[in-house]
Amino acid sequence: MSRQTWAVVARVVAFAGAVGVAVGAWLPWLMVRPGYDGPVPAIHLAGMDAGLAGLDWLALAAAAIALLGVLPVELMPVSIPGLGGPRAAAVTTVAGGFVAALTVFYLLSNGFLGTLVPASGFYLTALGGVHLSMGGALRLYAIGG
Repeated sequence: MSRQTWAVVARVVAFAGAVGVAVGAWLPWLMVRPGYDGPVPAIHLAGMDAGLAGLDWLALAAAAIALLGVLPVELMPVSIPGLGGPRAAAVTTVAGGFVAALTVFYLLSNGFLGTLVPASGFYLTALGGVHLSMGGALRLYAIGG
C-alpha cells in the first residue's frame, strides 16, 4: 500500500477509537456482577452511572489531543507548526496508550471488589484507546514509509 493509503487507514482507525472513547466515557464503567446474590456495598463510585464523571473527562481530553495528530493539516482550523508530522503522530500513539492505561488504573482501583465488574463503557473506552494508539502508529508508519 502507498503512504497515502496508510495515512487514510490511520485516520479511520483513530477516528473509530475516538468514537469508542466518547461513547465509552458516557456509558457506565462498572456494574454489579451478574448473578451475584450477596450484599452490595452501599457506596456509589464514579463510573457506575451513565454520564461524564471522574476519569471520563481525562479520557475525552486525551482522545481529542490524539485526533490532532492524525488530522490532515488542511482540515485544521488554525495553522499549528509541526502538526501532521511524526511528532504529532507520536503524540497520538502516546495519548491512546494513556487512555488504555487510564481504564486499567480505574479497574485496578475500583473494579476488583468482588461485587463489581467492568461494564460496556469500560471496554469501549479501553478498546478506543488501543485504536487511537494503533492509529498513531499507522500514521508514523505512513510518514516513515
